[in-house]
Amino acid sequence: MRLIDLTRQSMGWNNPFQTRTMNQITTLGIHHSATTNGSQMIFENHWRNLGWRNGGYHEIVLLNGDVEICYVPTVVVNGVGDHNTISYHIAVVGNFRPGGEQPSDIQMISLRERIQFNLARFNLPIERVWGHHEFPNTPRFNHSTNSCPGQNMNHLRNSLRTPKTVTPPISTLPPVTSDENIFIVKHPTGGFMTAADAANTRNQRTTVQPGTYHVFRRANGMINVTRTPGVPGSWINPTTQKNTTVTPTDILVDSTVRVNDTARRWATGENIPAWVRGRTYHVKQLRNNSRELLLSDVTSWIHRDDVTLV
Repeated sequence: MRLIDLTRQSMGWNNPFQTRTMNQITTLGIHHSATTNGSQMIFENHWRNLGWRNGGYHEIVLLNGDVEICYVPTVVVNGVGDHNTISYHIAVVGNFRPGGEQPSDIQMISLRERIQFNLARFNLPIERVWGHHEFPNTPRFNHSTNSCPGQNMNHLRNSLRTPKTVTPPISTLPPVTSDENIFIVKHPTGGFMTAADAANTRNQRTTVQPGTYHVFRRANGMINVTRTPGVPGSWINPTTQKNTTVTPTDILVDSTVRVNDTARRWATGENIPAWVRGRTYHVKQLRNNSRELLLSDVTSWIHRDDVTLV
């Protein structure tokens, strides 16, 4: 699966009709395109004809399993009438009305991976994954009569609860070979559903036992630790115990860095656009013994010497 960053190309990206904070997102809306093929670029003509300033989805799973990231989460799009301020929308290309075709295996792998990623990103439970037709009706819109996304949502939600039954997601990005995403738990500690719960020591759901864990996500000083790479685990507060994080470099996955004004070429050899320099980005991945960093938004590899930790 490739992630295709269109957040600076999609219609209205720099002049959205409405924005919000990340904390306002409480639901993942799942859709199908009701077409035999498509992409953000193909759909935009239709959306413009409707008079929309922005498109209908934050992410689109293409026929080959690649995913277009169309808008940043703070941009409100037009996925479900009267519920868009609270929703982050993901669509799968295809017409999956009941009795029709089904998404391909590769599309379902990508969809599950993106749902799991966004549940962790917004600290949401699986119960907040809704098909379009499951959104409450409003005086203006009767969503219950909509067949979108044409899938058994209970089956999808159950597959997210039992990741061992799901084919592991694939990625074309180089694997992380360093230890920057490892956390060692030295004694039992509380495990929580959200980062906020971990920070405030409330609503403990489990006890994380001593051992070596993969870091799935970091947020506000809290970390989500898991035994299975790529699958969300439990949020813990690393400051409540004397643990050891393996940190071979001062820059880790999820660190914030600023691209130096002197940076001229990506690690892959292409020229770095002038608008990238001086901006801050999150580190998505590290490689080559942490000497090269994959930056968010631009989704490009840069040399360690060309950035500064913020």
